[in-house]
Amino acid sequence: MAAGAGYLGAARGPSSRRVLDIDWQHPVYKAETKDTKERTASATQRKALPADEAMEFLADGDKRPLLVLRECTTCTGTEDALLTRNSDNERTYLLSQWFHCVKLPPDVLEKDHPFRNLFAGDTAAHLFVCNSDGSARTDLSGSKMRSRSVLWGAMEQAMVSNYTKSAKKPLRTLANLLDELDQIDLAVSELDTKIELSIAKAGPTDRRTKKLMKKMTGLRAKRADLYEKVAAAAKLELKPEVTKKDLEKPDRKKG
Repeated sequence: MAAGAGYLGAARGPSSRRVLDIDWQHPVYKAETKDTKERTASATQRKALPADEAMEFLADGDKRPLLVLRECTTCTGTEDALLTRNSDNERTYLLSQWFHCVKLPPDVLEKDHPFRNLFAGDTAAHLFVCNSDGSARTDLSGSKMRSRSVLWGAMEQAMVSNYTKSAKKPLRTLANLLDELDQIDLAVSELDTKIELSIAKAGPTDRRTKKLMKKMTGLRAKRADLYEKVAAAAKLELKPEVTKKDLEKPDRKKG
């Protein structure tokens, strides 16, 4: 399957859907009072943070690139529009595992919300992709929000900037492993029916029932092995972080 194309397979089984779940983080900023040093979410203390501080809080020390989604109650430009679990959107879910995924509530656009300054301008983005420090940001809203190719392009560019190797091979491997997981799920479902019928007819200690149960144990072991292969295929190494101090170092090769 060519990288960049949508995955046009049949609906995925439960094991594959487990792999395709996006690990959304829902950060909540809690201010610290001067007197008690206790963290509190009191509305009277809430205020918009500077954009760089808000971004640092969202990243939370995670050096992976960020995928930030702003939920919206008045339009269809949010997760329902772009991140639905359609078969042709599987690539989005696969790519997401290499990102620190953050989902923010609709009230993030209120003036005193701590993360308000991440959405400057007349038209606030519904989703944006950027490096962990907020640089190289790509905003998506309106028609761009509904374009999977635009999102994939932004995510892939962020991966090129942040990871030492391309995701093309891992994506192909993961798609094949999901196919295998689907086959396992189908076999487990069919075998489960056979076991139930065998138990009803001959009992749980019958030789044929035990044989079917042994086969089920083998399928579950194979599924566990596939999960390990998925985890291995998804491992990509981040590039070393370039600090300001590194940029200020003189090039010793010159002169």
